[in-house]
Amino acid sequence: TALATDFFGLKSLTVTDPNASPAAVSATAEPVSDSTVIALQGVPGSPEFKANAEWMDFLASYDTAAMAKEAAACLPEKYDLYSASTQDMANELDQITRKYNLRLHTSVTDFDSEDTLYSLLNAEPFLTDCTAVSGYIYEDGSFQAYGTNVSGKSYEYQLGRYVKGAFSEVTLNIGSAEDYEEWIYTTSRGDEVQLSLGPSRCVVMSDQPKAFVAINLLGGTEGNSFFMPEPVTKEDLEAFAELFDFAKLG
Repeated sequence: TALATDFFGLKSLTVTDPNASPAAVSATAEPVSDSTVIALQGVPGSPEFKANAEWMDFLASYDTAAMAKEAAACLPEKYDLYSASTQDMANELDQITRKYNLRLHTSVTDFDSEDTLYSLLNAEPFLTDCTAVSGYIYEDGSFQAYGTNVSGKSYEYQLGRYVKGAFSEVTLNIGSAEDYEEWIYTTSRGDEVQLSLGPSRCVVMSDQPKAFVAINLLGGTEGNSFFMPEPVTKEDLEAFAELFDFAKLG
């Protein structure tokens, strides 16, 4: 059963742009000036969101000269899946995760098919009309994937499932948050999702009992995306949301 969705909007997920530091970890390839960067780990006020926001503040303000000087530091394997490359960074990461009682990921496995993803998750199918999906999955079932679903039109997207209680540092540059039309949509399965329709990308989010699900659709209303050259309408975005069983994802 999905949690009741209170509208919060993309702007409320804003964090400091981690690209201000070379330690950045971002779901977008290049920073864009005067734009909004959001965390994808949970709703505003959740431990996962707060931890991500504090880590992004630290990354953006970290002394890059010191980082370069200490880059050769040998840290324990527990930090291998994060952008902590110096002892100071490791100490800060430990402090943040202790503060919010979050665990670090310990292992990651690649996958290149829908069946492999379901097998690794030990889950029932949750994608409809999926023609390709690949990515990586962590030990607790959190994962990041690139996918293509074809239903009326071809939808290209990035799908993230973030299990609650774990720390993740993934962010997304959405351009200007003011350019999005946002609303709550209830799928035919009864899942409440927040839809954000933007000029060059769209975002679908669902807060489930065990995980927060965020989908970055690689096309928008302007229809100028390399991945999706046709404009995306409100009806398209709602139809796209119908291609996911969010309860099974959560």
